[in-house]
Amino acid sequence: MQNPKKPQITPQDPLQAGANLRVSTLAPRLGISKSTIWRLVREGKFPKPIKLSDKVTVWKADAVLAWLESKEAA
Repeated sequence: MQNPKKPQITPQDPLQAGANLRVSTLAPRLGISKSTIWRLVREGKFPKPIKLSDKVTVWKADAVLAWLESKEAA
């Protein structure tokens, strides 16, 4: 049984300004699949990622947040 007065520790939202996000973190946060993210990138409808190495690709959280705001405004 948990103490109701003790604050719950929750993980920080991965979609915070300044963060670098992998597709495996980004997809569930946005509620879309990894393949949908890659399709939107190919179609020019989602921010382009940054390739850090052969096996590591990330998105800047700021770009993703701006994309989300544009979707909310539409």
